[in-house]
Amino acid sequence: MIHKVQLTVVACLFAAVQGFAQVEQAVVQRIGEQVQPSLVAIQYTWESEFGRREFIGAGIVVSADGLIMAPMTLFDYRIPDDQMKQFKLLVPTADDVDEVDAVFQGRDERANVAFIRAKDKRQWKPVKFVATDLGIGQPVVSVGLLPKAAGYRSYSQVGQVSAKLRGEIPQILVTGGLAAVGSPVFDIQGQAIGFVHYEADQPIALNDERTPLAAVSRPPILFTPASDLLASLQDPPTGKPLALPWIGIVHANGLRKEVAEYFGLKDQPAIEIADVVPGAPADKAGLKAGMIIVKANGKPLERGDEPQELPMILNRQILRMKIAQVVTLSVLTGKGQPEKEFAVKLEEMPSRPNQAPRYYAEDLGFVVRQSVFMDTYLRRLAADAGGVVVAAIRPQGPAQTAKLDGGDMIVEVNGQAVKNLEEFRQVYGDARTAKPREAVVLVVLREGRNQTIRVEPPQ
Repeated sequence: MIHKVQLTVVACLFAAVQGFAQVEQAVVQRIGEQVQPSLVAIQYTWESEFGRREFIGAGIVVSADGLIMAPMTLFDYRIPDDQMKQFKLLVPTADDVDEVDAVFQGRDERANVAFIRAKDKRQWKPVKFVATDLGIGQPVVSVGLLPKAAGYRSYSQVGQVSAKLRGEIPQILVTGGLAAVGSPVFDIQGQAIGFVHYEADQPIALNDERTPLAAVSRPPILFTPASDLLASLQDPPTGKPLALPWIGIVHANGLRKEVAEYFGLKDQPAIEIADVVPGAPADKAGLKAGMIIVKANGKPLERGDEPQELPMILNRQILRMKIAQVVTLSVLTGKGQPEKEFAVKLEEMPSRPNQAPRYYAEDLGFVVRQSVFMDTYLRRLAADAGGVVVAAIRPQGPAQTAKLDGGDMIVEVNGQAVKNLEEFRQVYGDARTAKPREAVVLVVLREGRNQTIRVEPPQ
């Protein structure tokens, strides 16, 4: 099987080899040999309430003590942190693949990457990323891993910088293609200048047998410059969720050209605040819906290619600041009004769903988790409204038959209000113990209205 896959890989790479005419083949070979010891596969198991599933994806050694960087898309946010188990590094050798135990260090939203650390104290060979100004037409070489069926062998792709794209995540467009998601990108001097992030329709898993060679036959064409990674590489997660700053502006709009000009902001990027979370840093500083942000810390807002990208770009800049840091926003409060400055002291971002504790109501086939800030905010509820949120439903189980939906907020069980996971666990457990053959009646908040759902136990 492996021999057949390797032959197919050779055929698929033929076109890429033609690109070597612009870059000496010896250069490509040198870079490939230089980076090959720094490429590993990351394997972990998702142990959910409904079973186990194994994921394998590409990783890059970024420190001599065994710190590995990988695209965050390999660790889907729908997977709770405590359900990711049995991390290993698969290190390709000349004849086989070595397995090395590892631990998950955490996701990093600042650069959309995640980090894993090897338990083995061997001397690892890291890739050192450097920020550099890339020119149009500049050749680049990316080196990635082939899938499991091809033994995780490394391979190279040659591309050429054709455009620089602005947005929430800056991207470099290339012609000629790149190696698979999770691959480092080099200039012809051998400097690591970028990283291949996830693109739509690109495979993430190296153990996906449905499309094992998709990344070779349809290579990625975008990579993120190294400048976007450096903050995360200098201060990576250390084994627990990152404490990230937030400002509390959850809805905002980049001003279209004609609207900006109406406010006297010709050729100046600006963001209109649509909603401010009560009690959040922006609210405490006095910011209101309808105000227009024109500067941050005295500097004009960074441009995007489209107006709708502006709020995401500003939010990404704030993510890279520190909790308790003060950011000064220059704001227009109305047409013809002078700029007014608001000093906003950043606070820690509220916990996210993947960090919330869960409970499996196994006999009726559904999982609930503790509600978090976004659950109450999006439903326009008070922050202390409580309730638990349906996180998962077992296929063909009683809960699915009763049409309980993922995302439903349960506020009552058999007529008793539940405000948190512990209350749900107690009330639900008592009901199932006392009357195991009787239905459980849930009151759920769905689309702004209470609905009653009767879940019949299996008879």
